[in-house]
Amino acid sequence: MKQLKRVLTAAFVILDIILITGGYDEHSKMYRWIGHPLADIMTSIAHMIGGVNGIGWAIIIITAILRLVLLPFFLNQQVNTTINQIKMQKLKPEIDKLQSLSRKAGTTQEQQQASMAMMSLYRENEVNVIGGISFLTMAMQLPVFSGLYSAILHAPALKEASFLGFDLSQPQIVFAVIAGVIYLIQAWLMMQYMPAEQKKTSAMMLFISPIMIMVFAMIASGAIGLYFVVGGVFALIQSLIQHYQRPGLEKRVALEFKIKKTADDLMAEGIKVPTAKDSQNVNQKNSDIVSNKQLNKEKRNAGKQQR
Repeated sequence: MKQLKRVLTAAFVILDIILITGGYDEHSKMYRWIGHPLADIMTSIAHMIGGVNGIGWAIIIITAILRLVLLPFFLNQQVNTTINQIKMQKLKPEIDKLQSLSRKAGTTQEQQQASMAMMSLYRENEVNVIGGISFLTMAMQLPVFSGLYSAILHAPALKEASFLGFDLSQPQIVFAVIAGVIYLIQAWLMMQYMPAEQKKTSAMMLFISPIMIMVFAMIASGAIGLYFVVGGVFALIQSLIQHYQRPGLEKRVALEFKIKKTADDLMAEGIKVPTAKDSQNVNQKNSDIVSNKQLNKEKRNAGKQQR
């Protein structure tokens, strides 16, 4: 299973690179491979619905379908990330000990020993340093949402379309403000369970992102603004699910997670850090091996000459 996951991740990363480097215009690989088929599907849905609002409902439907398809992957990553975050909080006193030892270290060797103990602390207690993030989920969503974005950007049916009286070919401040508010609420929800230290470093980034989305939606077409609104609704739903899942996951971690090795245990084990003397001994050993090989070769050549 892990091998399959690695292969799929590598395949999606390669696909992402090929698609992104080609740009987003009408002649790009992104639009020709993914955007154009999605634009055709969106146009077919609009014709089935009919009426002046057909294309707007088509954007909502196709965005919702793609979000629902990827939702299980997002929720699985969300659970893993939340569990890892809770484990990190329980492990924090041990992490603080090793960080304090690293700061007080009098020599480079002591600093290296504390750093290696930190790595061992994560490994021995099965805590993911990168926070339980799934690279497959990240790589998989990019061509889907970028392709949908390019479809909405270039779909011929959007040139004179409207939705609920809003011209989808022109920027619509209403859609931009709604999208910005939704993403701001989502950012606020994400901050509720963050440790105080993490809030200080992450708060700015969490609130800058909704503002950037709102500004971009203000200068983009109304169709893009509508796309951001629907995407924001699903992002908010994911955050609400995480918000209500959190107490249950905390109980689960409290029952299942036990610290196997503490900072004191790892430092008491005396994790060996390679020193300059060790490196010198290794180099000397390698040099002796090379010299012996050279000597044996010379003896063999001398024997051949005598024969």
